[in-house]
Amino acid sequence: MISPQDIKARLGRNNSALKEVQTDRSQVGFIAREWEGHPSSGLTPARIAEIMLNAEQGYLTDQFDLADDIEEKDGHIMAELQKRKNALLGKEWLIKPPANASAAEKRDADMVTDIIQSLPDFEDLILDMGDGILRAISNSQIHWESEGKLWYPGKFESLPARRFDVDDDDRNKVMLRLDGGQKEALWPFGWVQHTHKAKSGYVARAGLIRVLAWPFLFKNYGVRDLAEFLEIYGLPLRLGKYPSGASTAEKNTLLNAVMSIGHNAGGIIPKGMEIDFQEAAKGGEGPYMSMANLMERTASKVILGGTLTSQADGKSSTNALGNVHDEVRQELLASDLRQIASTLTRDLVWPLVFFNGSTYNSQRRRPRLEFDTQDPEDLAKFSTAIPSLVNVGVKIPSEWVNNKLKIPLPKADELVLGTQQLPAATPNVGGEQPTAVATDSVQQTALNGAQITSLSEIIQQYTAGALDKDAAGALIKAGFPAIPDELISKMLSGQQRKQTPIDQAAAALTRIVALKQNPPASANIDPLTEALATAAGQQVDDNVAAIADLVNKATSWEDVERALIQSYANQGAANLASIMQQAMTAAALAGRYDIELGN
Repeated sequence: MISPQDIKARLGRNNSALKEVQTDRSQVGFIAREWEGHPSSGLTPARIAEIMLNAEQGYLTDQFDLADDIEEKDGHIMAELQKRKNALLGKEWLIKPPANASAAEKRDADMVTDIIQSLPDFEDLILDMGDGILRAISNSQIHWESEGKLWYPGKFESLPARRFDVDDDDRNKVMLRLDGGQKEALWPFGWVQHTHKAKSGYVARAGLIRVLAWPFLFKNYGVRDLAEFLEIYGLPLRLGKYPSGASTAEKNTLLNAVMSIGHNAGGIIPKGMEIDFQEAAKGGEGPYMSMANLMERTASKVILGGTLTSQADGKSSTNALGNVHDEVRQELLASDLRQIASTLTRDLVWPLVFFNGSTYNSQRRRPRLEFDTQDPEDLAKFSTAIPSLVNVGVKIPSEWVNNKLKIPLPKADELVLGTQQLPAATPNVGGEQPTAVATDSVQQTALNGAQITSLSEIIQQYTAGALDKDAAGALIKAGFPAIPDELISKMLSGQQRKQTPIDQAAAALTRIVALKQNPPASANIDPLTEALATAAGQQVDDNVAAIADLVNKATSWEDVERALIQSYANQGAANLASIMQQAMTAAALAGRYDIELGN
């Protein structure tokens, strides 16, 4: 049962986080103006060990400052961290209601989705949470705003990690640092408090800073030595000699001359002193660059799990190894997003339900935020494998295929792609021109030889009386779903009436089947040619008669030309094209039938 205090907090009363932000108080005034310590200056192995020991004992400020310095001073580490953090952006997410959700729980999930989608800096919040990969923590303060009875985050304010510490008794509990060395627990509903486990351990040891500090230090040693080498490379050793009894001032004069003569190519020394030039400095940059490259590869392995997604040396880098390393990066991405989703569910989704929803009395049944971390499957491979599996009887839900290929399910009124069925033709009523009908490609509508053979057998059995009309029609419909019902009916009907394009196609197909079953003993003309001539003859006669009528009415040749141009489109061109198309289709079907039978 929810308590009255919870009800008051939900209504905006008795909840400090809705009235003000925790840092807008005098107790944190000095801490807010505290400058960073920059412990990387003069950094040594002993100093790193001291910083890490202090962090384990509860003083994390120097370790957080060291993380800031490393990210600013080492370009390679900065670039690798940016790759890992920027990979968090742009991922699809959803607010998932609990299992067996009620209608109220589904409404609350939709409400949270709408609010988060309207937040302009939600992606920035995710990027800021990625800072926890290096530092182990990332805290953003929520500035709540209201619109009527609706509470929502107006903005997220990311605070530097050095503003926080851990509890003396609980090293996993993050606290806000106050003036005078005091600490305070973070207000409920006031923070997105993210603790990122880049590795196992409590907060002080969970960030990558404790691993990256060492390659950062040793790389700087190598770069420093390389700079010193380049400063003297190619210059001879200058050796100054002073006489016995020389004073300190004379020795300093000689030393200054020796140090400056290499760059100035000239100088003066007291009489009695000498400068000898020995052999020039030898060697190369190889050892120093090897040290720097080794440390950079180590940093890449720590941050991204490999090196081949960062740089290619032309020796060990191959496409196969690069794919393996990229898979490791995907595993790290999935882990990062899972941890971020858990924090957002606790510190953003639940407060939105608590303040605005109707199912706020059970955190166990709260909706949760989930990121989609799966890449779509190979479309070409799936399009080959799925039909094969379906043909052998594997039952595959279509929604599962859509999810695998990342193809969204269509809405009720949304247009979808698909193969077109052969539409019924418009009957030629009253002598009007038939409407042009869009046809599928030959691959979609043409029957292959085996299909023609099957169709022929069905018609044979129907003709012989072994099948009634309904049974034959059902068999054709099941085996040839692309053939319209009207065409099936005409194939099985002996009725004679004025033919439409559908009638002509049905007659042509039935004629082919009949001719293949009982070819004429002798024929003076090809049956297909005869059928084409018969179908086209009347149209040609009509066209000739119409032209003759135009000539009889004309008074000049110009009148004939004008009348022909204006009326030719209405003189049956569409009918002739339809007849020719049927003839070509019939010829193609017959040829496929011959190939199937080996004729």
